[in-house]
Amino acid sequence: MDRQKVLNKVSKLLALANDCGASPNEAETALRQARHLMKQYNLESLEVAAHAVEEVCVPTRTARPPKDWLHRLAATCARAFDCEHLAFHSGLAGWSIKFMGIGIGPELAAYAYSALHHQLVMQRKAHVALQKRCQLKTKRRRGELFVDGWLSAISYKVAQFAGADAEPRDEIKAYISLHHPTLEYMDLDRPEAKGHDIRSQQAGWQQGKQANLGRGLSHKERMSIGGGR
Repeated sequence: MDRQKVLNKVSKLLALANDCGASPNEAETALRQARHLMKQYNLESLEVAAHAVEEVCVPTRTARPPKDWLHRLAATCARAFDCEHLAFHSGLAGWSIKFMGIGIGPELAAYAYSALHHQLVMQRKAHVALQKRCQLKTKRRRGELFVDGWLSAISYKVAQFAGADAEPRDEIKAYISLHHPTLEYMDLDRPEAKGHDIRSQQAGWQQGKQANLGRGLSHKERMSIGGGR
């Protein structure tokens, strides 16, 4: 039997074994059959757990690694839908953000990320355009502070949209351990606001509070938006 088919069968049997609606006899039989198949096909518990994880990728369309603010946005969306995220590079396709989770979680996380990313980029551009009589480096700093305030404001909004408080599941940890064993974790930097620059951070906060997650992007549109600079 094909290994993937075996993994599917084992996953279903384990789900039945842990189903509260199953009778003791059904649960015991399902667990026994699952263990038999795992032994017969030399399946490790890690591989079985990881098999339950789905993934959705959103391209950034850039040749450079995603900036910290993109990771903050992706982390906010992933956490709300019981997912994890990572950034990876793939040949000519460049960098992408991958969301990993159970069921429809990754699809929803990718949707939230794409919808919010689109709004944030447009609003940051508009805010920077309002910065007159200042050097280019000042405009860039104020743009970063606007983004920082915006991202701080949408954290609660995304959690509300998800409708639940979630934590990464063991299956996702198993998936990352199996498929991305050399994954490197990074500390995300946040810009420090001083003087008049604080106004940009406050403006970002106000705009972020009005961010809209219900604007109904099509699947094609939300999968094509991502990353950016």
